[in-house]
Amino acid sequence: MDRLKESSVGLLPIGALSVAFYHYLSSTACPPEVLFLGRRGGGKAERWSETSTIRIETREAIQELPLAGRLAGSMPEAAAAGRLPSVVLVCTNPDQLLDVVADFVAVVEFEHREGRLLSGEARLPALVLCSNGIYFQRVRSSLVELLEESTLLGRLPDLWPDLMPTVIGRMMRGVTIQTALRRGAGSSATYRPGPKGRTLLTGGDRAARQAVAGKLSSYGVWFEDAGAAKPTRVEFDKALVNLAMNVFGQLAAIDPEGCFRPLTVGDISRYVSSERILELVTEVMKVGTGVGVFLPDELPATTMKELQRQLAATSAHVPSSLQMLEQQIVSGTLASGLGATEKWLLQPLQQYSRSLGDERAIRYFEAIEVELTAAIARAVGALPPA
Repeated sequence: MDRLKESSVGLLPIGALSVAFYHYLSSTACPPEVLFLGRRGGGKAERWSETSTIRIETREAIQELPLAGRLAGSMPEAAAAGRLPSVVLVCTNPDQLLDVVADFVAVVEFEHREGRLLSGEARLPALVLCSNGIYFQRVRSSLVELLEESTLLGRLPDLWPDLMPTVIGRMMRGVTIQTALRRGAGSSATYRPGPKGRTLLTGGDRAARQAVAGKLSSYGVWFEDAGAAKPTRVEFDKALVNLAMNVFGQLAAIDPEGCFRPLTVGDISRYVSSERILELVTEVMKVGTGVGVFLPDELPATTMKELQRQLAATSAHVPSSLQMLEQQIVSGTLASGLGATEKWLLQPLQQYSRSLGDERAIRYFEAIEVELTAAIARAVGALPPA
């Protein structure tokens, strides 16, 4: 049996973004087979079973999607069962990406045991990382380290110089503005896909990336090849959107007493001053220029206009971090500290600032982290007693 299904797409895991991708993948005349994947040992994977259904709400109707036959387990399990798709869209929280990379390495090891790696016939999926954050260089370095560790332990042959670029080239970055909404939690949640949004593909092997972009576009999702654009540059551009929506959004949504109110992007744009947004753009671009992702002649005012255009296009959307915050408040599970998305935005910017020796930028991004941490602590303090 073919262990890489060329006509299928994998979504990992089941969540608001992956369900939105499913909605558009399934809306074409000839949709692919879509399989849902999980991580090995994923903490909440057991809530989904072959008898579960996903409730998807659109303007036209409410669809009950049965999961029977659509759950393929983790990537190594799918590979062993002959069900591994040729493209896997990874929509986890950014702090779960290293687990996904470890599963991908396990697939490489499986292909070696099957005798296909050294022959050049390894059936490795294109791994498209769609989580928010600035992380691609770090995650790619972790992939190399895990592959070399596997070589040291005798599970893989020496991959340098020929095989390593091929294996690493299967991992690429998908920087997406696809929006989605989830109401409720667990298997009883209702998912509402937002309007079709663009995902820019960057990184990885050029030919593989072009093939993935063409394939997914033919299936109805909006994927474009970013061409020569570096992954970190595309991440910085999207980081501005996420910082404005998710970070400033949470600050606007939590009042001085810790009371939370859900806000749309349009609401946030009214509550957060344009001066504060311009300051954010200026500081992010200064760091980005220092690490070579922005050109010295690029102006904050020009970038600010593009950011405002993108925010206006999603004005009715409630940012994902605010959705998560509301769910945690309702369930009484909100804990102090930054969420995963905010960590993988603010802390990489702080690290870049330290590398550049930019004391002003260090203070700026650390101050935002302190402000957001304090706001979430107020929200925790306002929770009713258990």
